[in-house]
Amino acid sequence: MDAVSALVAGLISGLRAMLNTDVVVGGWAWAITALGVLVGLLPAAGALLVAIWRKGIGSRYGPGTAAGLTVIGVVSAGLLPWLAFTATGDVVRAAAAGRQVTGLRESDVAALAEPIPVPFADLVFDSQGDYLGGTTVRQAFDPADPAAFALAIGVLAVLPLIVAAFVWGQARIALRRGPTWPVHLFWLPALALPLLTAATPAGSSGHLWIGAVGGAFVGLFVVLLAGRPSRERVRRSLEPAAARRPAGPPRGSDPESRAPVRSAPIRSRPVAPTRPEDVGAERSKLAERFAARPPEPLVAPPRAGVGPTPTLVAPGPLLGGGGGGGPRFRMIRRLGAGGFGKVWLAHDAQLGHEVALKAAHAPDVETEERIRREFTALRSVRHPNCVRVFDLVSARSDPGLAELDGMVIVMEHVEGTPLGELVRTRGVLDDIAAARAWASVAGALDDAHSRGVMHRDVKPGNVIVDAAGYAHLIDFGIARRTGDATLTVAGFVLGTPDFLAPEVAGGQRATPQSDSWQLAATISYALSGHPPRGTHADAVSGLRAAAAGAPLTQLPPRSAHTALLHAAMHNDPAQRPPLGAARQALEDWLRRTGAAPDGPVTQVTTRR
Repeated sequence: MDAVSALVAGLISGLRAMLNTDVVVGGWAWAITALGVLVGLLPAAGALLVAIWRKGIGSRYGPGTAAGLTVIGVVSAGLLPWLAFTATGDVVRAAAAGRQVTGLRESDVAALAEPIPVPFADLVFDSQGDYLGGTTVRQAFDPADPAAFALAIGVLAVLPLIVAAFVWGQARIALRRGPTWPVHLFWLPALALPLLTAATPAGSSGHLWIGAVGGAFVGLFVVLLAGRPSRERVRRSLEPAAARRPAGPPRGSDPESRAPVRSAPIRSRPVAPTRPEDVGAERSKLAERFAARPPEPLVAPPRAGVGPTPTLVAPGPLLGGGGGGGPRFRMIRRLGAGGFGKVWLAHDAQLGHEVALKAAHAPDVETEERIRREFTALRSVRHPNCVRVFDLVSARSDPGLAELDGMVIVMEHVEGTPLGELVRTRGVLDDIAAARAWASVAGALDDAHSRGVMHRDVKPGNVIVDAAGYAHLIDFGIARRTGDATLTVAGFVLGTPDFLAPEVAGGQRATPQSDSWQLAATISYALSGHPPRGTHADAVSGLRAAAAGAPLTQLPPRSAHTALLHAAMHNDPAQRPPLGAARQALEDWLRRTGAAPDGPVTQVTTRR
């Protein structure tokens, strides 16, 4: 403590000489106030160190990192300021008593015996030493003297609260794009400082607090200079959590192929056995073909080893018939119904294969405009894991569409099983299957987002696993271009509450980050069998929980993807990793486990 007192005494002496003023309250008071500015910058120095450190370590805090953050926070915001307050009080008291203090000049000691320059101050204080080193902080809070009590409240209680608030802000800035629990390691010690310094002189402590407010405020801008860790650094920092799973075969997977083993078959068409390397090569070629395809011609849906050969149809106005005077469409069966329309399976004579037809339940001007908007939005999206649209026709233009009304979207028919049904009937997915589904659908969503299209209703029922075991994103029935209407329209709720992002449930506009949240929630369901916030009795309670950002109580208990799920479902959209970064992290994890990123979600079951 003697070394600290000598250091503080030297600083006070140097500051007093630098300021060289005795006006108003005297040179000692000004020097101590300037010292308070330096004390107020101590927590900022700690926060700055954390901000610089996080640019290297990202957002994953292991035990060693947590211990380091604890030391930095407690020392910079608690221990060092406490030492400065205590040492300042000791120096002032010793000098006021006429004792020589290491670090002080004789003129410094003599100045404390001089009166305060403020008129009539000598009626209250005998000298500058009495003013700065007399009454303690605890004694200053004396209700018997209302004026002194009010001054103590303002200087020794309110100012420390302001400093603690600034320290909280400094720590919050330093911990952007990461867990924020270490913020408490800074502001709590700062808040405890007034109690820990209750025995120090009220005069010197008051001037230290006055200076500390200015120092802490400047510290906010000092910490901002460090910047925040890049999103790529944050993404990479989450990878070790996924990589800690043993290199052996994950639960529920075949040790030879690393492909998930499922015993129950999916509803499927016959598929010829295919080697994994052939499937990967074929899918890579398929992705390149779709990326290079012109946007205007209509293309029949290709699939490696399954379905018809792509057929080009010349672009033009709405197509009405199948050629030769006969109807273009032949209805086969009803596939299902959604919030806005019904979907039928039909044979398209123009394209030469089966398609899905989507029409409104009760067509009106607003609904038909919605269908036109869906068609316009989806027509520009071309991704092998996203349902493709081919045409928009009027039900009145073709005799085969007599059972439908209004405008009809002609789209790819993906034959398979919804992910939700797959989980209910065959159990939850393992980590490899979930990673493949997540990465493939993330690619489809990322492609849609790059063209300004949001899905807004990503859920297990809208992810179809086809006959070959690959995941497809379907039903853009409430798709919107960027900037279109919010979730609630005239009191009608769009989307599924259990899988809604908090900001969308609260009525904000859909963004790529909200689609990313819903995809992560869908994958969490596939891994656990439950929506991430749990199930709710009705849509209203589900919507309330979603809007309130209810805790994620049903995440998979043991999964390599838990850290990424937490990040992707952060309540703050700005804290969620971009879809492209999440997809890259998943594909890298799959490669490390020895599994092909473009492999099937389920084991392909063939019929003989």
